[in-house]
Amino acid sequence: MLLITFHGGKPSKDIPDPVHNIYAYKDSGGDPVETNVLQGAGSDLKDAELRGLAWACGHLYAANGSKHANTILRFKGSGTKFDFTNVFASREGSSSQSGIDSIFHPYALVFSNAQYCYVASQDTDVVSRLVVSDSTGKTGSAAPIPSGLPSGGTFFSGTFVACSQKQLPGLTATTPVATPQGLAVDIENGKVQHSVRDVLLAGALLYVCDEAAGVVKVYDVNGNCNQVSNNVPSPAHLLLNNNQLYVSGGDTVMSATLSSSPIKFAPVAGVDGKDASGMAFNAKGDKFFVADRKKNEVHSYDVSSTGTFSNKKKIIDNMPDNPEFIYYLAG
Repeated sequence: MLLITFHGGKPSKDIPDPVHNIYAYKDSGGDPVETNVLQGAGSDLKDAELRGLAWACGHLYAANGSKHANTILRFKGSGTKFDFTNVFASREGSSSQSGIDSIFHPYALVFSNAQYCYVASQDTDVVSRLVVSDSTGKTGSAAPIPSGLPSGGTFFSGTFVACSQKQLPGLTATTPVATPQGLAVDIENGKVQHSVRDVLLAGALLYVCDEAAGVVKVYDVNGNCNQVSNNVPSPAHLLLNNNQLYVSGGDTVMSATLSSSPIKFAPVAGVDGKDASGMAFNAKGDKFFVADRKKNEVHSYDVSSTGTFSNKKKIIDNMPDNPEFIYYLAG
């Protein structure tokens, strides 16, 4: 089974019926099995722009990047039905939860066991670090600023990886952190266009897509950038499988051996990565799935025991919206 998030948002000429939920498809292709995987969230999914998903602590977490939401939602369930439990963290906050001002247009999230959650937000161009649950039971509170950032600096709450620019459109000024430690950003017509994208944890290291810089950066537990990859065109999505790190974005899918230092990506032979977005492997690792964000399709590839990719097939087409993230669900 494949769980897929979509661009969402409000209707447009190109996408008249945007999707505000998660669809579940059989990985053999065809019509969706379930078009409302998330249940009970009500207004929290209104005009939702769902992006990254994560499984942690017995829950499913989803990032909602809608400009009116800026939330991380938490659900409980299994298979193709997950019931809403609470807002794990949000920019605005509530009567029982402090707002996290670093969460603005969240794109991706990843958990470090039950201790921390890392959230990449496009419009602040930072990676936030949140405490999963503190001593009072409060969820999603901001973790302390790490030692890798300048002492005495001004940062958005919970910042773990900071932006290289002092002030972004519509935001208060923060302490800029020069690249490569800080994240690059491109601004066009007064709006953030290219900034941080996906995040992934492998061991104690955090891998971060710096889309504007065209690289993947690696940070240690103290927020120090200790590796920068070779050039990757518009890196947006990360995936780890059998010690190989995969990155997609623009018109390519690339991979690198995780243990290599510095990390060096090369195009994956046999994979047509045009307009590539979300990626996934099946449980056996003998099937690779990648979404085409512009054609609204998902393709599969056979993967040999030696890691060779072949036999491209279009398994899902005519999707109602642009596919963003893909997750394989066994069973």
